[in-house]
Amino acid sequence: MLTTVGRAFDAGRTGPNSAQRVGKPERVVPVESQSSSSRGSDQSSTDYRFKSDLSAKNIPFEINANKVYVRVRINNAGPFWFMLDSGSTFNAVDNERAAALGIGLRGTSEVRGAGEASVQASVGTNVSLDLTGLELFNQNIALLPLNSMMSFSEGRTIDGLLGYDFFKQFVIEINYTDQLINIYDAQTYKYDGAGEVIPLMIHRNHAFISTTLVTSGGKGAQSDFLVDTGFRTGLTVNAPFVEEYKVPARSIIEAITGVGIGGEVRSDVGRVAGLILGRYEVRNPVAAFSLSKKGVLASAEFTGIIGGEILRRFKVIFDYPGQRMILEANANFNEPYEFDMSGLFVIAEGPALNPFKIYSIVQNSPGFDAKLRLGDVIEKIDGRPASSFTLEQVRQIFKEGEGKTHILGIRRGEKLWESKIRLRRLI
Repeated sequence: MLTTVGRAFDAGRTGPNSAQRVGKPERVVPVESQSSSSRGSDQSSTDYRFKSDLSAKNIPFEINANKVYVRVRINNAGPFWFMLDSGSTFNAVDNERAAALGIGLRGTSEVRGAGEASVQASVGTNVSLDLTGLELFNQNIALLPLNSMMSFSEGRTIDGLLGYDFFKQFVIEINYTDQLINIYDAQTYKYDGAGEVIPLMIHRNHAFISTTLVTSGGKGAQSDFLVDTGFRTGLTVNAPFVEEYKVPARSIIEAITGVGIGGEVRSDVGRVAGLILGRYEVRNPVAAFSLSKKGVLASAEFTGIIGGEILRRFKVIFDYPGQRMILEANANFNEPYEFDMSGLFVIAEGPALNPFKIYSIVQNSPGFDAKLRLGDVIEKIDGRPASSFTLEQVRQIFKEGEGKTHILGIRRGEKLWESKIRLRRLI
């Protein structure tokens, strides 16, 4: 979930600073925490504390839309659900959650995300965050309307984000297969595995890698991509680079590929031949070619974003202080890359995030042919009530099994009816 700064804003310990934007990545010195001089076994003056040795291991997480959610206590209350989000330039707490917890705030700023609009943010002060085995304290943290902006699209509550302010201090190992996270002290961490080490370029609180994007014609292009664990799609190309990397028009559909800070993300969706990540070749991935006219995905200063649909196929080790990312392919690596086969972008409704409403329909898709329309509410799927599914499960049903037929119970206003939809690969 890419978040960057419009006007002056800093959720770190030093208070507001000059305005920041995502810019062209460059090689910089390793990033350290503000308290790096006292790191190691003596952590008395740092802003974090490991509860055992110099690591916090086997922290469980849930995966939703290819994103990692961990439980975090805020000021000894909770736990609450935080997204582990390398695309965010700061840590954040939902503003309504912060108000309920009595977190003090100061200042306002404009924050941009993947959408084209900006939103207002404040800074919460003197906040403690407690993960399993690790406590962060004396934190200044961004306060954003996370839940109201994104829960309907995510299908779950979002209480906070762990972004750059978190990643910059530690070595963070994400095991997508076992759904476990290990967090290590950066000064003492040693890697002795056989994974692929890829240099990270840290710029304006974002992590970039330089890699080769292989177009459908087999031509390789050296490209700088932001690595974003909070982005559902696997590969997104920023609008200024679309003409350079686009596959033939007959292979492309226009669709909404997500909703985040700043609103919906609309893209042309197709495929590229591959993406080279060190010794690993990602073959025939689905790619979103941004249609944004403004905002982060309209930037000409980096090529695009590598997100969760690719990252979940690896054990990923982020070492911001050491300026490297380490990849170990897991059992999901060779899974084919697929896109929604219904033509529907479905969102969750109401406080319980259920039932599900059709937010967007791709023209001439199975959903369109089934005479479904915007605003239709899905109340049943194959005879089962919608309340027995999560939003992510509904999306997976529409993404798997080309040629499979589903019977949807639909409510349109006061009318109840059934619609038969036959899934078809659209790209």
